[in-house]
Amino acid sequence: MEDSLEAAWDFELDCSAGIDGAHDRGEHVGLVALVSAARAGGLGRFYPFTSMGRLCFSTGPRWWMGGGEPVPAFVTVAPEGGYAVWRGSPYVHPAAVALETCSAAEAVVELERVLGLDHFI
Repeated sequence: MEDSLEAAWDFELDCSAGIDGAHDRGEHVGLVALVSAARAGGLGRFYPFTSMGRLCFSTGPRWWMGGGEPVPAFVTVAPEGGYAVWRGSPYVHPAAVALETCSAAEAVVELERVLGLDHFI
């Protein structure tokens, strides 16, 4: 996989489409809407990745090899629909729910607020 930011977002969008389409009960999971909204906003400056059912972001590609670090907030998609925005690292517990919503756009706005994007510019 190419390490460019655009390639990372394209890859995440393709994976999300597969997950949305393969949901075992035929329900729409909502990852495509979430990834699309995140890419279009301020989160588009980060590298997206999924981990254990969470949409996470890092400051660089291959963060697990020292090429950046995960940002301290993430989003989960509820099995019954909707999104939960979490404050805290996806790898350090405990994380706290900042917002639960049915709107991908609202989840993205809250995630941007929680992150205080000015800290990562």
